[in-house]
Amino acid sequence: MLFSNLLPSLLPIWMASFILIVVLSTFIKWPFISGALCGVMLVSFCFNSLFSSHESEIPVQKQFKAEIVSLVSTNSDWISFDIRVISEQYEFYHSNYRLTWQQPPEVKVGQVWIFTARMKPITSPLNQGGFNQQKYFLSRHIVAKGRVKQAELLDYNTPLRQLIINKMDPILQTRSNGAILKALLFGDKSNLTPTQWQQLRQTGTGHLVAISGLHLSVVFGLFWFIFRSGLQIFPSFSRRNLLIAMVLAALMATGYGYLAGFAIATQRALIMLLILIVLTMVNQYSSPWQRLIWALFAVLLIDPFASLSAGFWLSFSALAIILFTLEYSVAKAKINRSDSESTFNNSKNELEISHNEIEFTGTQVIEPNVQNLPFLERLVSKYQDYKNKLIGFWVGFWSIQWRLAIGLGLMQAILFGTISINSIWVNLLMVPWFSIVVIPLSIIALVLNLCLMFIPMTDELRVFFGEKLMSFADVALTPFQLLISGSDHWPMSLIHLSDKLVISIMLFILGIFLMMWAVNTLWRLAVGVLCIPLILYSWAAFYSSPSQLVPSWQVHVLDVGQGMAVLVQQGNRGLLYDTGAAYGDNFSYADRVIIPALNAKGISKLDYIIISHDDNDHAGGLDALMRQYPNTQIISDSAAHHFSSPLEERSQNPCTNRQFDWHGVTLRLAINPTAKNDNNRSCIAFITDGQHQVLLAGDIEKNSERYFTNNNMLSRSDILLAPHHGSRTSSTLAFIDAVSPQHVIFTAGFANQYGFPKNDVVERYKMKGVETLVSGNSGQISIDFEPSTYTIRQYRSDIAPFWYNKVFRFGEKVKAE
Repeated sequence: MLFSNLLPSLLPIWMASFILIVVLSTFIKWPFISGALCGVMLVSFCFNSLFSSHESEIPVQKQFKAEIVSLVSTNSDWISFDIRVISEQYEFYHSNYRLTWQQPPEVKVGQVWIFTARMKPITSPLNQGGFNQQKYFLSRHIVAKGRVKQAELLDYNTPLRQLIINKMDPILQTRSNGAILKALLFGDKSNLTPTQWQQLRQTGTGHLVAISGLHLSVVFGLFWFIFRSGLQIFPSFSRRNLLIAMVLAALMATGYGYLAGFAIATQRALIMLLILIVLTMVNQYSSPWQRLIWALFAVLLIDPFASLSAGFWLSFSALAIILFTLEYSVAKAKINRSDSESTFNNSKNELEISHNEIEFTGTQVIEPNVQNLPFLERLVSKYQDYKNKLIGFWVGFWSIQWRLAIGLGLMQAILFGTISINSIWVNLLMVPWFSIVVIPLSIIALVLNLCLMFIPMTDELRVFFGEKLMSFADVALTPFQLLISGSDHWPMSLIHLSDKLVISIMLFILGIFLMMWAVNTLWRLAVGVLCIPLILYSWAAFYSSPSQLVPSWQVHVLDVGQGMAVLVQQGNRGLLYDTGAAYGDNFSYADRVIIPALNAKGISKLDYIIISHDDNDHAGGLDALMRQYPNTQIISDSAAHHFSSPLEERSQNPCTNRQFDWHGVTLRLAINPTAKNDNNRSCIAFITDGQHQVLLAGDIEKNSERYFTNNNMLSRSDILLAPHHGSRTSSTLAFIDAVSPQHVIFTAGFANQYGFPKNDVVERYKMKGVETLVSGNSGQISIDFEPSTYTIRQYRSDIAPFWYNKVFRFGEKVKAE
């Protein structure tokens, strides 16, 4: 099932019978092949079950009955939430939708509504380094997203969880760390501020406020200790008390999972914990690694899409690191014990020889005072025993923590392309603090508050006592809050890693792991080759000149929905043409796509930002980029773009008919000075290395195309970024003939509301023998230019050709241009 993540396509339903025959026929002789095919078949079946009644059949506007399962976020007068569609037909998996609602009534988890919503596919922009929303939605079984137009409330039976939250809200709101406490107790992170989220990311401590295996394990351990101690009054020589304590503690952990809303990550962690508990109860001698494999099997069997979530890999990586540390410590203790026993036996033999010699020579031995010896021995023995246990506990705890910090830090680098040096020492401090102090105090305070609910008293009195009980947990969170609040001023708070470095690290880790199991020197040398990329990358980073650039150069047409952003790369330097759109104060394609792409490409210096014109889909992300790269030069005809802040005016750098060199690549800019509207005044850019040429045409329309053609300002280009996203206002035959591109790229969002690129425009290019690409269908499009040729790579088919990156379609509604 894990192998299925690397497949470009899952199996169609019609192949199920054939694959089942192969699975059964290979089960005895080739069990690994049988298991792999069985896993792929199960993932394929679940995928087709989710999408069979939705893909290509959901109209743009649809009415359906659904239950609200979780509230995601609120933004001004908007709310985002997930729903479970209630279907009259049986479904192997219930389909979930992600909906947004403007100015909604009071929305609560557990409500059942009849929604009328404008639906869209989960297909989203895909770029290197960017957030893969498609993969995230699939991991949560979300098959469509939409905007609510009308809704009618059908039913609402307040769940017990919501009743408890309603009772606890007045208590938590009075606490200074109430937002974090609410996240810890109920999995509700909606009250965390953007500043707190940024601080959690910078310190790598976001996992501490997201209910996961750590929290459930602490809750289980806490109540296991309480019940085990309480059952001491009923002594038993069998495993009865142990099993009863484990069952009761497991029930408490399950209850905690219920209060957390049984979110996907919580479900996964709870399944893991329960499987480990059951295996411990039924077979106490099984290997810890066997239990881990059984837990992994159970999680994937119940949710085949679990491995698409980053939390899955972090959870199992943490468990594997803990088990490896414990196993290593036990093995080391056995070796030390063996050495000690050997030393003891040698000493015993020496003493016996000495005693025989004493008897033989007749020497008189003075015996010590035996009356005080037993008491002193017991006292020293107990002191040594407690001392060794305490030292052993802290040594073992430290061994686990430093391995977790480094191991999960590397896993974060692989999954997210970022690493926080500070997260290592912060987690070394805070993970023990949360495990031993914060989580136990929070859970005990919650349990005592729940007990207060059954005692007859006024609400004011209950809140008063509840605040006092919760104050201990609130105070325990104060050191954590003080620590992360200072992270804004720490150096190297968040380091972004390029894709090449991440791949080098992955190969290096694999090489080191295989070298540990290599049987001889020849095998060690063979797997040691995997370590070479990281060594070469490090050598290039430290010893090569920053100005030394590779002879090739790249153009990356970023997928920014219905907008434009083109990145030109020369080694670690970049030039950007347009910045994509921004919507409101909280969303910008510059933050979501462009800056992560720059980091993934290892671009440390952005020399120029060229703004074609002032439309939001071309210039909306400029502010976000200038905050990240304040020294970048802006080329634009709009005076507003020459201000990095209200108090600082930049030197005018307009887009006139000019030409300049940029690290071996020539840029020629042109503009139509006679144009009357903003689109026609777009700054177009020719980029050439003398062998190949790219034309970035902005949003120019027929008038400007005619102006450039009549004035002989156009020249043949290998790659053309189609003007105005493939609108009928542009791409005249005369313009196409003048440019004569081999490939044309339409920067248009998937299933965009304008229907760009228009079919007749696409056919016009094809009629001239031009190959066409659409960024919304292909994802990021990268063109690698070499001295004699160039290569085009598309994200969905070449860069990351996996099944979960495919295009998901359904009905479209097109607006007029």
